[in-house]
Amino acid sequence: MDDGIEEGVGESSWPPAAAAAADSGGGGGGYTDIRKEIFDRLMAKGIEEVVSDPPAFREQLHRHFERLPASYSIDLDVEKAEDVLLHRRILDECADPDKRPVFHVRFLRCMEAPVPVDSQDKAQGPSTSTGENANTGGSLPSTLREAEIGGSEPCERMMDDLSLERRKVDDDSEASSARRGVKILYIHEIIFSMLDKTKLLAQLSALLSEVGLNIREAHVFSTTDGFCLDVFVVDGWETEETDGLLQSLKETAARNHASLSNPTNSAASERILELQEQIGDSNVDRSFLQIREKIASGSSGDLFRGTYHGMDVAIKFLRAEHVNDSSKVEFLQEIMILKSVNHDNVVRFYGACTKQRKYVIVTEYMPGGNLYDFLRKQKNTLDLTMVLRIAIGISKGMDYLHQNNIVHRDLKTANLLLGSDHVVKIADFGVSRHPSQEGDMTAETGTYRWMAPEVINHKPYDQRADVFSFAIVLWELATSKIPYEHLTPLQAALGVRQGMRLDIPSGLHPQLSKLIQQCWDENPNVRPSFAEITAELEDMLRHLHQTCIFSRPPTPPREATVNRKQRCIRNPRDR
Repeated sequence: MDDGIEEGVGESSWPPAAAAAADSGGGGGGYTDIRKEIFDRLMAKGIEEVVSDPPAFREQLHRHFERLPASYSIDLDVEKAEDVLLHRRILDECADPDKRPVFHVRFLRCMEAPVPVDSQDKAQGPSTSTGENANTGGSLPSTLREAEIGGSEPCERMMDDLSLERRKVDDDSEASSARRGVKILYIHEIIFSMLDKTKLLAQLSALLSEVGLNIREAHVFSTTDGFCLDVFVVDGWETEETDGLLQSLKETAARNHASLSNPTNSAASERILELQEQIGDSNVDRSFLQIREKIASGSSGDLFRGTYHGMDVAIKFLRAEHVNDSSKVEFLQEIMILKSVNHDNVVRFYGACTKQRKYVIVTEYMPGGNLYDFLRKQKNTLDLTMVLRIAIGISKGMDYLHQNNIVHRDLKTANLLLGSDHVVKIADFGVSRHPSQEGDMTAETGTYRWMAPEVINHKPYDQRADVFSFAIVLWELATSKIPYEHLTPLQAALGVRQGMRLDIPSGLHPQLSKLIQQCWDENPNVRPSFAEITAELEDMLRHLHQTCIFSRPPTPPREATVNRKQRCIRNPRDR
């Protein structure tokens, strides 16, 4: 598996710090040309801390780069050498626990953007919309195109077109812009730092959305000593001033995102006790558990193969370094869902242990591993029969969940497990919910490459968000490729938000191609239910078999029959 593509572990890092260190021989490699250029530029500018003791500063600069991945050096612009000093100061400030999290806000520039046609008549000044149209005129679309066409590192040029020049815009010019069918966007930069952790990027993007900001660009890095340095370029704040924006960020974080500053809180503790009471007697006797080899690692847990009362089982542990109230709640919620389900296409639950510090979930062992890894190992695309059979199994399992009012919220190939004869089962219910018990779901939950646009946009959503994710899974089955493989997770999400979709191969079965497009439609109401999807897939498989049967010669030689059958499966349109 490509560690640069996989999400869930180190989501605040692109590429992950460990991978960068392996590629460059350290956190940021040797003393490269970019470091020397930045050092020389700061000396030329006469920066006090540089010119007062150049050797000491050179060593500080070296340590700063060593903490960060190689992609940090790629992102730097020598013309903005002083940004390095700012980043170093922010990380130094973050070292003090009492000052975390650290927010830094600065105004970059103004720019004009088209006003949506249906609102031009109403516009008397700059629009205050923070919806989809607020992203027009930005640099993201060109960045996405370059990454898709050139296949280059997506983060390399993300800051190239930013100008730090300030342009004064008075009331008259704003009104004039409105009359010309354009609005003024104020572009700000927000830098965030705290202890790095899983799913931090999703929390930060949710925070920015709640403040009314649209993310235009993002640069996210993990230091070798466990901190994050996340840089967002945003629009949506309707003035150049930064004090109000900074205050709004801090207040929203404190009010709605307590885990950003304090991972444990009384509400979460109460929820843990409530869930433990509901789970009741699902505990397993650890003395009958025999643990063997590790088979997978997730964002907060490790999965081992083992036996329980002589049965082959999968044993999931909550890792000690990730034990906090938030991870406990997620783990307990997964147990609650697993206890309540029983279907041939949902992983079977044997029990759990939550009374001790190391939480454990025991489920059936699936010898085929997960579908993500299975597809990566394929030298060619799967034949259509196998694609349909696997897809039908997933769809039946999801239909069962939806019939029982369960929204999975993280449907992806890594959470689909294979048994013998390619039987597929749905797993990993840590973020699943009963929507009727939770009210409107608006939280950004799931994995970016598979996430529905309404989830990315923090709009209310329901079971149909799972249908969108299923469309991406179906595309993976048909292509054996990684979704948006040349984009970072956040770039993929921002692209989907603006209407971007994966390219469907021209040779794909037309009925399957149409189904994929229906499932990932922008409008959730257009997407079919899983009952309808199952019926459609079964109809395709039935016609495929009939075509193979009726297209055979009356008395063919045995070898010719086999070859004809193979051709029929691979080319279903040759009827």
